Amino acid sequence: MTYNEFYNNINLNNNIEKRDMETYLLALLKIAEQLKEQPLTADLLSKILMDAFTSEPKQFDTEWLKIIKAPDEKKFINSKTGSSSGGEYNYTIAVIKFQIAELHKMKGKQLEDESRHFGIDSETGNRWYNFEPDSILECGMRCYLDHGDDESNDEDFEVSWLTLGDLLEMGRIYE
Repeated sequence: MTYNEFYNNINLNNNIEKRDMETYLLALLKIAEQLKEQPLTADLLSKILMDAFTSEPKQFDTEWLKIIKAPDEKKFINSKTGSSSGGEYNYTIAVIKFQIAELHKMKGKQLEDESRHFGIDSETGNRWYNFEPDSILECGMRCYLDHGDDESNDEDFEVSWLTLGDLLEMGRIYE
């Protein structure tokens, strides 16, 4: 599956059940925890992104409210070897928990701002532009495509657990 095909696959599935972002991420977290030992492929990533729209969500953990900063990818990835599948998975889980905590804290506050899609800061100072699963996924993938060229976007979409964390973070901050 190429970058463009993956992007189109995500956008073709916009007719699925709508779900608020926090619930979507809780379901995505539960799915990711179940698949921890599996290598992530483009097809599997596409499947879990779609399954999170309808899967049972994980229970919210109030301990996550202590998370105030977006995870630093470099702290999870061994810079000497270039990557670590365990570190990539842990980074993605940290991103999901961070975003869940942020959204939970913004309920009834920043999320009620009618101009939020122009960008808002959470109470912890983190910037957000997208607040629904379809917009985060679309903007995250759009960021991948916009930073490549037409030729590279028709190459195979190389996917790992790191990709999921990056996709969510890019989707959060990409306008």
